[in-house]
This record gives sequence, C-alpha cells and structure tokens, in this order.
Amino acid sequence: MRNIEIPQPNERGKRYRFFEMLPGLITWSILALPFALSYVYIRTPYLTAPLSAIFISAYLLLWLAKAIGLDIRALQGYRMLKQHKRLPWAKMLEELETGKVDQPEQQIPSWHYENIVRIAEQPTPIKPDDIVHALIIATWNESREVLEPTIQSVLASEYDMKKVMLIIAYEDRGGPEVEARAKQLIKDYKDKFLFAAAYKHIDQPGEIIGKGGNVTWAGRELQKEVEARGIKPLNVIVTTLDADNHPHKRYLAALSYLYAVTPDPLYVSYQPVPIYTNNIWDAPAPMRVIATGNSFWNIVLSMRTHMIRNFSAHA
Repeated sequence: MRNIEIPQPNERGKRYRFFEMLPGLITWSILALPFALSYVYIRTPYLTAPLSAIFISAYLLLWLAKAIGLDIRALQGYRMLKQHKRLPWAKMLEELETGKVDQPEQQIPSWHYENIVRIAEQPTPIKPDDIVHALIIATWNESREVLEPTIQSVLASEYDMKKVMLIIAYEDRGGPEVEARAKQLIKDYKDKFLFAAAYKHIDQPGEIIGKGGNVTWAGRELQKEVEARGIKPLNVIVTTLDADNHPHKRYLAALSYLYAVTPDPLYVSYQPVPIYTNNIWDAPAPMRVIATGNSFWNIVLSMRTHMIRNFSAHA
C-alpha cells in the first residue's frame, strides 16, 4: 500500500513545502488582488476598470455557485444521515455473521445483501462476533457532569456492553482532583463493561501538550491489557471520544458492521459525523449559530469522502 503518512519536518523537500504553502498563497492573493487593482487603476484607469469589474463579478459568481453546491450537499448529507440512523444495524450484523437472510426487509438497503454474497465468496478477516470495542474518553479538567453523560450514552447503545472496554484517559497535570474523578467514574461503571480503567498520562519530554499525547498514552496501556487477555489486536476497534461526545445509540453496531465488511481493516479509519447539539441551549446565542453552522459543514464534508479527516471522535 502506498505510504500516505505526513512526512516529518526534516523529510519535507521544497516540492512538498511549495504545495503546503499553495492554499495560503492563493487565499492571500485573492484577498490582496482588489487592493492591487485599485492601485493600478490610478495609473491605468481605462485598462484596470474592466479587469476589476470582471474579477468582482467572477468572485461573486464563484461564491454563488459554492453556496448552491453546499446547500445541495447539506440536503443530501442530512437525508443519508437520517437513513443510516434508522437502519437496523443489530439485525444486519446478525445476518452478516450467519450469512443467511430469512426475510429481506424493505428498509434494509441492497448493498447489505451484496455484502453478504461478497463475503461468502471472499471472506473478510473479521467476524462480527469477534469484534471488541475500546472507547477512550480523553479528559483534562472536565467535571463529572460532563463526563458521566458521555458514559451513559455509551451504555444506552444497542450493543452488548460485555464486548466493550471503557478507558478514561486523564492528564497528570490536571491534579489529584481530576485523578480522583476519573477513578471514581471507573469504579461506578466498571461492572457494566468487559473492562474499564483510568489511565494517567504523564507529559513526556518533547511531547506536544494536548489530546493526542493523552490518547496515545492510553492506547499503549490498552495494548498491554488486550495482549494480557489474549485478544487479537485486529479484532479491537478503538474509538477516541472527546469528554462531551455522546455517540448515537447505534454507533457501535454500525461501526462493527463497517469494520466486518472491510477487506483490509488494518489500513482503515472511520469518522462519524460530529453534530454540535449536546448542550446547544446552554450556550450563548452567538455560539449556537457557530455550532449550527459547523454541524451543517460536517454534514457537507461527509459527502466528500476524498476530504474526510479524523476529527473529534474517530475509530
């Protein structure tokens, strides 16, 4: 498989740096062009005036076309989002495991039955019953009132919690209060999961402070637990969640299905559509507008599979 990893800074040549700078150069050129044309207009008004009019008209027409395109994609994405939320993922998983369909349902899309036929001919390395989910909730100083609803939303999933491992990844720099909170939550809820633990991330020399280092530390600790339990790493799907991220009740079943039908799951990541609605009515009005706009934008991006990037919660 072709290497698609972002190269390290010392491995980036002039060609890479040029394309890295190109979006910014184009953006600043477009923003500076009206001022440049106005300066040139003073010297050559008969030549510059038509060029300025053409540029402004083209710029406005471009944004009109983009606005229409965004509206169409938003409607398409919202329609697909609603369709997938209604799908009986648990039943589809069961049929995928057995390879048998007793009574095809109208609400189940045709690609599900195509997947069953394909897997019967070319089996994938993962069976739905062998899948184990590991959910890593990253936290720094969030209160119990923020963290506990996230855990409860996981427990409300239409999925067997005895196939789910819960990890709370907390920061050493958060202090003893954060540590006590994370351990208490694990103590309160550990009996409901296959395994639950709180892992403390200690800042390492040269490490960038943030969620990435915290989750990576927890992932390495989780790897030890998986190996100790004799679970095949390929059977484990790791989902990282922000402290206030509430996964949909069918998220785990849908993710299991997609993972089970993937021919080569080692090189695949999954990005759910983030919708900013958890505490939207508790936020100030300007933030509600921004959150709604970001939700629409994420729906639009979900229709552009070539541009999808891991963000907020991903597996």
